[in-house]
Amino acid sequence: MRSALNDATSTETTLHSRRAIIVLVCLAAALSYATPRLLASLLLNLQTEWPLWPGCAILVAILMLVHTKMWPALILVSFTGFVLFDLNAGVPVASIAWFVPANTVQVLTAAIGLRYYFGSRVPRLNNVNSFVKYGFVAVLLAPGLAAFVSARGIPGDYWTSWKTSFLSEVLALLTLTPAILSWFSEGPAWLKKPRPYHVEFAILTATTVLLGYFVFAADTKSDSPAFLYSLVPLLLWSALRFGWIGITSSMIIITFLSVWGLIHERGPFNALETENSMLLLQLFLIVAAIPLMILTAVVQDRKLAGEQLVRLSRSLIEAQEEERKRIARDVHDDYTQRLAMLAIDVETLAEKVEDSSHETKQELLNFHERIRDLSTDMHSLSHQLHSSTLESLGLVAGIRGFCGEFAETEDVQVDFTHENIPRQIPGDVALCFFRIVQEGLRNVKRHSGSEKANVRIEWSRQGLHLTIYDEGTGFDLGTNPPGGGIGIWSMQERLRLLGGRFQINSHLNLGTRIEAWLPLKIE
Repeated sequence: MRSALNDATSTETTLHSRRAIIVLVCLAAALSYATPRLLASLLLNLQTEWPLWPGCAILVAILMLVHTKMWPALILVSFTGFVLFDLNAGVPVASIAWFVPANTVQVLTAAIGLRYYFGSRVPRLNNVNSFVKYGFVAVLLAPGLAAFVSARGIPGDYWTSWKTSFLSEVLALLTLTPAILSWFSEGPAWLKKPRPYHVEFAILTATTVLLGYFVFAADTKSDSPAFLYSLVPLLLWSALRFGWIGITSSMIIITFLSVWGLIHERGPFNALETENSMLLLQLFLIVAAIPLMILTAVVQDRKLAGEQLVRLSRSLIEAQEEERKRIARDVHDDYTQRLAMLAIDVETLAEKVEDSSHETKQELLNFHERIRDLSTDMHSLSHQLHSSTLESLGLVAGIRGFCGEFAETEDVQVDFTHENIPRQIPGDVALCFFRIVQEGLRNVKRHSGSEKANVRIEWSRQGLHLTIYDEGTGFDLGTNPPGGGIGIWSMQERLRLLGGRFQINSHLNLGTRIEAWLPLKIE
């Protein structure tokens, strides 16, 4: 019975896999024919000379998203779509005979090269090294080799045709392919962003369309090349704020509008009154895109490094808490009990000593007191390392208990107040604020010279707010804080990992005030 169920499940999986393959192959065929047809109808009835040829760029992106065993079928149906479009567009058969091998060289060179560099994973251009690899294989090598073949299918001078073919493929592979790969790899995370982020992206897109239309496509006399600089802030906005999805989407919008405007004799490049206006536009778009994409790669690289640093900080803090818990458990369950047993044995021995040995008995009693004090200190240390009160009774009880122990052991008066603190405080939040109180009060003892400290924690709809202040010596915020700032860094990092804010106000001889805020909604 189980074998039959397994066979049925395997058959169902195979059917779904085959269905997905069929859908993908049909989609590739449709895109290969429909995309250039749509682009041609929006621009003009183009034949052999294209400012941007989208077919191979889209196909390379699709190949990067699937297993290599599907490449032959996808390439076959895509090339069929290319040929059908060329025939319907009136491209001579002799030209098509050159375009097919050229496209084959280009697609295979780009796909194999990217698989060699990036393996089976989807290429992500989130650092300069990855972008350089992609640029060398897909943007430079593949179009360059293909242009030597396809140039023979374009009427006119060979090297002029070579430049036309090369630049049209470069522009497509520089914009379309990274856009498709970025939306596929980063799109799911992008969709989970908060609504203000999506609204901002919509505003950026709409502004880019409007300004791009005014610069490149509007039927006005404002065709000076100086207007091109007005797009720089938008491109920087898209690169720095939205990464690869932003910069590639913006470049596609600007590329389409600028090409449309030039073909319809509008925009700054049309005003140049030169036969090479299309070539100059292609060079402008390529030269504008490359540094912005390098900037995007650098920003993404630093962002990833920051995210890794955050994960490392969180892992270190979690490991520290686990180690503290282990040590506290060992101290409480082992060493404290052993000291207690030793104290009992010493006290028993002191009672057995005869009255004539008064000095020896007194020394044993003193020894017993020292052992008991040491046991008390170790018990306090165990609670500081890991507060069972905090874990079992909550944030308020944990902080109150620590403030009481701290005042007793360190001879510092601690006034603790709280307001509206709910019992349902998450464990990580409670531990964060408990550690901030610990470190803050220790700094009061070590550095402020004050004999009194105040701790207040309150909750409102805005979240938790913790305040620790004293009237001690204070310090100059422009210099390194006392103790090298390691404790302050620990407080800041703990709060930052939870999305909170941390602030210190201090002046010489006027005391220090530590404040921590954390947005927290309690149902």
